[in-house]
Amino acid sequence: MFSKKITFNYFDILQEEDAKNMFKMIPHNFPKYFSKIPKNLNIENMSTILPFSSTIKTCPGFINLYRRSILVTSPYDIYIQYNEKGIQYYHVGQINLNRYGDIVSVHSNSQFIDYINTDKYKFITKITLPITLNTDISLLMSQSSYHFNDLNILPGVLPSNYKRDLNFFIAVEKNVNMLHIKQGDPLFLMTPLCENKIKLEFKKFKSMYPHLTFSNLKKFILEKLT
Repeated sequence: MFSKKITFNYFDILQEEDAKNMFKMIPHNFPKYFSKIPKNLNIENMSTILPFSSTIKTCPGFINLYRRSILVTSPYDIYIQYNEKGIQYYHVGQINLNRYGDIVSVHSNSQFIDYINTDKYKFITKITLPITLNTDISLLMSQSSYHFNDLNILPGVLPSNYKRDLNFFIAVEKNVNMLHIKQGDPLFLMTPLCENKIKLEFKKFKSMYPHLTFSNLKKFILEKLT
C-alpha cells in the first residue's frame, strides 16, 4: 500500500527542529508512564498467566490508537488568565508572541456554549498553532485522554481538502481562572482516516503573516495551493 504524506508548513517563529518536535509518532507518542507498565501482573502463587492479569499494555484499543495517531504537542509555553468576560491576559512563548495576532481567543458563547445542556463550562478557547497543513488525508482530531492532562480538547475532523492553519479548541470549566500549557505538553491526537502509512514533511514559511499586496496576492495564493 502506498504511503500518504502530510506536509506541515511552519512559521518563521519556529526552527525546523521545533516544528518536528511538535508531532510525535509511535513509539514517541505514548504517555511517559507507559514504559513502566508490565504486560502482565505478577500475582503471587499463580503459575500461569490468566486474562485478568493482563494490563493496558496488551489492550489493542489503546495500542492501535497510538500506533495510528500523531500526538501534537505545544511548541511553547502558553499562559492564559481569565476573568468573567473572557481572556484577561495571555502570554505565548518567551517573547510573548501575541504580537503576531490572535494566537489565543475566546469564541462568543452565543456561537455554542449558550445552547449546550450543562452549565459546567464558561468559555470555548481557540488556540492557533504556528503551523498550516497540506494533505489529501482526512484527519480526526481528538483529546489524548490517556495523557490525563486536564485539557478538555474538543474533537473534530479535518477534511482532506483542508489547507489552513492548525488550531484547536478547549472547553474551559467555570472554576478555571488560569491555564498554563508548558512547552512539550501533549495537546491532542491527529488520527489519519486511512490505512496507508503516513510520511511527515516539514517546510518553512517565509513569514507568519505575509504582507499581501495586489501585486503579490496571486503568487501567494498559487504557492499555497500547489
